[in-house]
Amino acid sequence: MIFKNALSPRAETTDLKNPASWFLKAFGHQASSGETVTVNSALGVPAVYACVNILANSIATLPFQVYRKTATGRERDKKHSVSKLLEKRPNPYQSPFKFKHLIETHRNLWGNAYINIEWGADGRPKGYWLLNPANTEPILDVDTNQLWYHTVLPDGKQVKLGHGDIIHIRSLSTDGIKGKPPIGIAREIIGSSQASQKFKASFFKNGVSTNGFLKIPGMLNPEAKAVIREEWEKANTGINNAQRIAILDAGLDYQSVSMPLKDAQFVESMQFDKKEIATFFNIPLHMVNELERATHTNIEQQAIDFIRNTLSPIFTQYQEEFTYQSFSERELERYYIKANIESLLRADKKTQAEFYAIMLDKGVYSINEVRDLEEKDGIEGGDKHRVDLNHVSIDIADDYQLAKSGLKGGEGNGNE
Repeated sequence: MIFKNALSPRAETTDLKNPASWFLKAFGHQASSGETVTVNSALGVPAVYACVNILANSIATLPFQVYRKTATGRERDKKHSVSKLLEKRPNPYQSPFKFKHLIETHRNLWGNAYINIEWGADGRPKGYWLLNPANTEPILDVDTNQLWYHTVLPDGKQVKLGHGDIIHIRSLSTDGIKGKPPIGIAREIIGSSQASQKFKASFFKNGVSTNGFLKIPGMLNPEAKAVIREEWEKANTGINNAQRIAILDAGLDYQSVSMPLKDAQFVESMQFDKKEIATFFNIPLHMVNELERATHTNIEQQAIDFIRNTLSPIFTQYQEEFTYQSFSERELERYYIKANIESLLRADKKTQAEFYAIMLDKGVYSINEVRDLEEKDGIEGGDKHRVDLNHVSIDIADDYQLAKSGLKGGEGNGNE
């Protein structure tokens, strides 16, 4: 496809494979630093890669489980087809971890993740398939108010899928339909990091010890300057020549200047970019190895904040979208999907043991429920919930105290 620059007096043209600079700037893919920011180039920035991978790993490790409402509360349903897909195999080619990891990666790079539901003959899902977010576009039909998803399959076939066949997980959205690509929104700070990395690579490639200038008394003609520069670069250019000794003659004097990589402003700009990227993805700084102001106490608090403020809104969206799209209207009255965040909230062994002791004494957990959390086999009689004898129902508190003292409803008073 050819695009013409209407503002150019020479009617300059470009294509998508090798886009011109004016096209990149016009369509928002080029940062002010001159760097072209794409999904692949952004992943080349360590802070971006780390943030995306942290979020993807955190969501991928969360078990998503199916629950059925009962008369007394709820119970986990491991036999439902949706449960088998989420906990065993979403499709023949992906494990639950890989499946959720890729969903979150799509969401953080393209701003949208699209999961196509493969329906079985019984009307229940029998497979979840991820679509390429670069080739998928949600389009609202204003005449029918229906939402359609236009996509291109791996074989090149173009298809249109209905809203009921797609689970759409998105990032920040301004229209409620399509998420904004985080890479596009943060292209300036990512472009700055890309430029810094390129500078470092070029610096080490072209010489790590040649930051200075040569002085000579008198004037040199252009030919003599070219010869001196060529000989100097041969001895000092590149990593392999970094430690070679340069021999100066003809009155030459080498004057060193400060190395740019040690410059305080350069170092600060690199750290600033890392902090900005981590802030953009709402990742605690210690998780991207920025430990300048970290302490044991605030790291622990930041970990809790990460679960509450970063992960909680994300997996809540997963729960709601997967629940609504995977179950029929009738099933929605009884079934729902919930992420099990116990693994994220677990503390050290001592704190965990104290927590279990309290929950057992209060009758909240049974012994087998605790053993199940610790991935241990249940024991006989371990399903009963027990409470501390010092705590009884308020309705029988008086009778309990009278019985404990040998009196029952005032009986025995006449014998005194």
